[in-house]
Amino acid sequence: MKRQVWVYPSDGGEPYEKGTQQEVHGVVFIPDQPDFVSPIDGKVYSGRAGMRDHNARHNVVNNRDLVGLPTLTAQSDQRTTEQKRASDANRKQTIINQVSQYYR
Repeated sequence: MKRQVWVYPSDGGEPYEKGTQQEVHGVVFIPDQPDFVSPIDGKVYSGRAGMRDHNARHNVVNNRDLVGLPTLTAQSDQRTTEQKRASDANRKQTIINQVSQYYR
């Protein structure tokens, strides 16, 4: 059985079987991003290069880059019980040390 591949034109034209019509291949033009004002430092950055510079300078990522990653909630702690106890004990000791330095 021959495999059939159908092409659905983006202009809304009738779908056709691949190879039965002359297909048009062209250059795709993607415009640059508009200028934006950084909420971190208030400066204006322009285009993709500006976005890359801003992200590198402030060690941040775009929300678009996080699409598809699993979301974490307060109940999504993956640590074992022993790890949680050790973390709690470490946090308590840190607080004790900080308070004790003012009362010595």
